[in-house]
Amino acid sequence: MSQPERSGAKPGRFSIPLRLAITLPVALILIASVGFQEITQHDNSARLIDTTSIRLLDALTVTTRNRLTNFLEVPFAAQQALGDAIVRYKLYTPGNMEPVYRHIVGTFRDLYQDQPQISVMSFGGSHGDFAGVRRKDNHYNLMLSDASTQGQLLIYKENAPGATAASFPGYDPRTRPWYAPFAQSGKAGWSDIYANYDEFAEVTISAASPVKVAGQLIGVVDADIKLSDLNRFLRDESLRGSGSIAITDAQGVLIAQSGDSPVLSDGHGGIARGQRLSLAQSDDPVLRVAAAWVAQTPQDQSVSFHDTLDGKAYSGRVTPFFDQRGLRWRIVTLVPDSDLVGDIRASTRRAGILLAGLAITGLLLCLWVIGWVTRPIHRTAQAANRLAQGDWLAKINTRSPIRETATLVKAFNTMARQVDLAFNTMRDQLRLDGLTQLLTRQGLLEEVNWPEPRPAILCLIGLDGFRSINDNLGYDTSSRLLQAVAERMRNHLPCLALLARIGGDEFAVICMDPTMPADEAGAQVLALFATPFTSGDDEVMVSASVGVVEGLLSSDHLPEWLRNASVAMGEAKRRARMSSVVFEPAMLERLREVSRLTSDLRQALDQNQFLVHYQPVVNMADGQISGLEALVRWQSPTRGLVPPAMFIPIAENSDLILALGDWVLRTATRDIAGRLDTLPADFELHVNVSARQLIQSDFIATLRHALQESGLPPGHLTLELTESVLIEQGGQTVERLRQIRNLGVKIAIDDFGTGYSSLSYLGTLPFDCLKIDKSFVDNICVSPQDTAVVAAVLHMARGFGVTAVAEGVETEDQARRLREMGCSHAQGYWFGRPVPLADIRWPGQ
Repeated sequence: MSQPERSGAKPGRFSIPLRLAITLPVALILIASVGFQEITQHDNSARLIDTTSIRLLDALTVTTRNRLTNFLEVPFAAQQALGDAIVRYKLYTPGNMEPVYRHIVGTFRDLYQDQPQISVMSFGGSHGDFAGVRRKDNHYNLMLSDASTQGQLLIYKENAPGATAASFPGYDPRTRPWYAPFAQSGKAGWSDIYANYDEFAEVTISAASPVKVAGQLIGVVDADIKLSDLNRFLRDESLRGSGSIAITDAQGVLIAQSGDSPVLSDGHGGIARGQRLSLAQSDDPVLRVAAAWVAQTPQDQSVSFHDTLDGKAYSGRVTPFFDQRGLRWRIVTLVPDSDLVGDIRASTRRAGILLAGLAITGLLLCLWVIGWVTRPIHRTAQAANRLAQGDWLAKINTRSPIRETATLVKAFNTMARQVDLAFNTMRDQLRLDGLTQLLTRQGLLEEVNWPEPRPAILCLIGLDGFRSINDNLGYDTSSRLLQAVAERMRNHLPCLALLARIGGDEFAVICMDPTMPADEAGAQVLALFATPFTSGDDEVMVSASVGVVEGLLSSDHLPEWLRNASVAMGEAKRRARMSSVVFEPAMLERLREVSRLTSDLRQALDQNQFLVHYQPVVNMADGQISGLEALVRWQSPTRGLVPPAMFIPIAENSDLILALGDWVLRTATRDIAGRLDTLPADFELHVNVSARQLIQSDFIATLRHALQESGLPPGHLTLELTESVLIEQGGQTVERLRQIRNLGVKIAIDDFGTGYSSLSYLGTLPFDCLKIDKSFVDNICVSPQDTAVVAAVLHMARGFGVTAVAEGVETEDQARRLREMGCSHAQGYWFGRPVPLADIRWPGQ
């Protein structure tokens, strides 16, 4: 047997051939890789530029539209609130406008000081009186015309009568554009664009509403927005860059624009002074480029386009902007391609040059590397000696392509890793979650044991509806889902973060030294749940709720942070799925308020403080009432009439919903049974049932007892369950619904279209009615998308052979549109508000 070589032996005769054997293929592979990489990078860059342009233009358009909606909503809500106050507090007396202007001054200064888009709030009386407050450069001027001014319009220098800045005899608000159309129509809306009746004559658009008392018009309220403020609003759009944004009316005439050029003519170019310019007449050459695209695009359609100006490429979009109050505008955006794609092209060229340089450098280093890997193997012997002396972390970092050396190095490192792994396994079991390999709560506390507090953001993530995933898909699938969530967090979180699983379906993310605000960190975490997770052979869509805490974090404060994040996460779950909420100290007070409200709810049940109101369900064919929906109301002796939105969620999160739901069921069945002989033969009573009620083992017995006690035939009762309840309760839902149907009671799926149920799952459920959610009915007259959804639900209902009821019908136009689409039943304020049973207006009364 040959003797083993000593650790100091030199490489054998194969060193030189090995170097040559490796150098040639490495050089060839390197050259081929560089060429392939250059071609691939060029193609990818071109695709990236196109994709980036579209996405950034989408973001600019959507952001502008959403900001504009919010910008306009404030003055509209302000003037409606003013009109309500005038009626509620009986502020208007013909000839004396002092109570009115005092209220306007207080409201303007206290509530809308931070809303710079409101320039004027005013009220014109039906007798020709007028009171208003004008804001200019953060200074408030009273404008008054009543008996005290002998019919003149006086504009005072302050917000109360005193020294005057201007006066206008013969002023009559009833002739102004913000008064006459709305007094005549009796509806709120936006006025035409007009010039103010003051010393500045600034061009304005008004949100206006008629004010009525007992059905009689007493005047019109309005809130003004100057077009110059709209210009400033567009200039402030952060995503605009060096691009241009304009708002036009349906004829392409400018309303506002982001540039410095005027919207009104200065009298040159054959256009009358003060006349609004069209897009084609704008002084901004960029906007003139878009004029042709606006002219050839139908008003209700969007169009994206590319054009050039002075050799500079622009991407643009024309988007309709409609609302229910009469606005028919268009938003025009044009952004230079250089703003959209930045220096991607230049970066691509630099990357190509860098790649070529790296290739040359790599080729030159090739011989040196080969020489390095063939160094004597005495390092292996030295490492083995250290291991024998108890250095369990001994490791050989030298790698060699020689087979014997590679085998020896691999075997040694494997042995060293196994020894080290044995010592680390027990510690890791305490610090790491065995399923996801994330930190445990204990591991997170250890990691946060910093010498000094440091800036951090904690995001506590709770998976929504995880229990139903366990029930429906099994624990194996849910375990793989947790692993998939952990893996996505590891791979896609943008910040340097500590990740932990601190509960069955709760994860914690600590972003260290963050560079983003807390709300943005929460949004980035939520973005991880935007696409399905792969769990074995299943694709599972799971939503999450996130609570966020930020500040200076130390290990001593982490338990408090986790508690506060849990409070914020609970707030997010109450708001909606896929919500992120930043913790605020007021949330703890709200928790205490919820506790007090829960206590009051228990007393309300004991003291019979609840009422049942009924809202009609109408047959669209003949307008007859075909049913009533029972809705609970709480008349508290201390709180007054408490809105259902305030106490129903609290009741559902406690056991109170069981007693409350049973009381509503018994009361409603008894009320309707008592006058059933006066109702139509096909009359249906609709009663809402919560998820907590449905899963109770004695629910069927409770339902049967309510029917027997009241004497109401089962065929006249319909139980309403939300789509989300049917999904989250899983497999037990179908059996429970069959038991309800076996009693002869009907089932309606409430808020249909807002959940995520599949048609195949829907087909397994026994039900008799689909109730179309109000969110789709609201915009049915202006939104093609919502119209398509409603049409699809109606078609689906006919396919299943069930009744469809449209909820939330508030206008005659909505009712007419639903009738044209073939909707058979509807309910909403247009047909009747929820009232006590005795106040229901039956046909013929």
